[in-house]
Amino acid sequence: MKKLYKNTLMQLIVALCTFSFVACQEFDIDSQPEGPLNIQIDAQDSYTAYAVSPSNIVFNISANTPWTIESDQQWCKPTPAMSAASSLVSEIVVSLEDNPGDTRTATLTIKAEGINQTKVITIEQSSKEKLELPEITEMIPTEGNTAFTFKLYSNKAWELIPSVDFLSDIDKTSGAGKEEWETITINVPSNPGAKREGSITVRTEFEEKTINITQNGVVIEIADEGGTTINMNGTSQKTNYSEKTVEISANKEWEVEVPKEFQEWISAEKISETELKVRTIANPLMTSRKGTILMKTKEIIPGFEGVSFDIIQGVAFWKESNEANYSLDENTGYMTFLGSGSTGLVSNYLFKKGKLTFNFESINLTGDSWIEFNMWPNSGNTNFHLHLKPGIDSNFTCGGSGLNWTQKIFTWSAEEINAVKKIEFQVVNKDETSNGLVLKLIIDDTEVAVLDNNITDPYETEPGEIVYLRLQGGNGTSNFTVKSIDWEPAE
Repeated sequence: MKKLYKNTLMQLIVALCTFSFVACQEFDIDSQPEGPLNIQIDAQDSYTAYAVSPSNIVFNISANTPWTIESDQQWCKPTPAMSAASSLVSEIVVSLEDNPGDTRTATLTIKAEGINQTKVITIEQSSKEKLELPEITEMIPTEGNTAFTFKLYSNKAWELIPSVDFLSDIDKTSGAGKEEWETITINVPSNPGAKREGSITVRTEFEEKTINITQNGVVIEIADEGGTTINMNGTSQKTNYSEKTVEISANKEWEVEVPKEFQEWISAEKISETELKVRTIANPLMTSRKGTILMKTKEIIPGFEGVSFDIIQGVAFWKESNEANYSLDENTGYMTFLGSGSTGLVSNYLFKKGKLTFNFESINLTGDSWIEFNMWPNSGNTNFHLHLKPGIDSNFTCGGSGLNWTQKIFTWSAEEINAVKKIEFQVVNKDETSNGLVLKLIIDDTEVAVLDNNITDPYETEPGEIVYLRLQGGNGTSNFTVKSIDWEPAE
């Protein structure tokens, strides 16, 4: 019985040792497998990467022996760079930085412990996008049929896109990209019309640039400004018009035409092959106005319809009071007189024999406010005026040395005055056979008063009168709105 017990105990000890050995052996195989040393890498021998926002490079390593990866460039970083203690199988992620300069190369070297051979991987990163175009300053001649050339530099594949048809005959519209300048040739046809402009856009995957190209054509322009805009004064001081002579630069014989809709206030005349005279009558509006004239070639040139010149005319008045006392409607050009005290306009021209008309959109006089029309002499002693006062005596009078014209007085209510839309002052000959003058006051086409002294024209030796229009005694609620002020001289 004792012998049997010893045999049984021995068998249990042997079985326990056998289990422990097997378990230990399985653990060792998992971390350090037995058999020939081996490493498997599913990476390519070489990779290429973009310069900007390059994608990560990913591959796997499987080995039964420890391994390491070394990069010879800091901008190229593999992770992990060595095998982990618990596993010899890993996914490798190679991250790349943006390339700020030229094309560059990094080398990854993979080594495994106990294996003599190494794995070398090269990564080439393209250079930063480089696209350059020249600035085109020369103008293509009118005659055309010209081989116009320019150069471009692109280290990436490019395509070329013209914006207009006359720049579409191009010898090369795309390229693979080179580290050198390339010459582009465009065959430009003759230009039958006005100077024309177009552009060429060069586009790569990441960038595009444009150059502007101009071809000369029929040239008619202002010589000193190189443009097509003529700025005119609202009027001149001594006349009811403003006049300017401008020098014209043209490569064809030209003529000028004023469109019908602007003939009422614009006239233009060719006075020589290089000079144009423009005249505009006094601007009756409270804001500047714009018209056009048409410059055309004397001979008919197919495709050329002429060049429009903008005529911009300023106002014929200046403001006496604070800017806050005036309100201009930009859509209609009407000006409203506001405020208290005295708010007025003063003409830049001098009124003489003829007709002066004030057109109102509305009048709203309250309290003691009233409207003053004052034609004050620039020199000499001749003047006339109208004080339009609601509810009390309004007076229309003319004064001056040797004149002594009878004053006319009339009384209108505020309602009557506020209904007025037009007030005219006429300085005219008394009749066709007389040199004597009369002054007429006409309100809404009705003659209200006439000053008649049968005297000769006092403006023969005097330069004329400055025109004043004022809101007097305004109390904050009074106002009136002026649509226009028209000045028509006597013939």
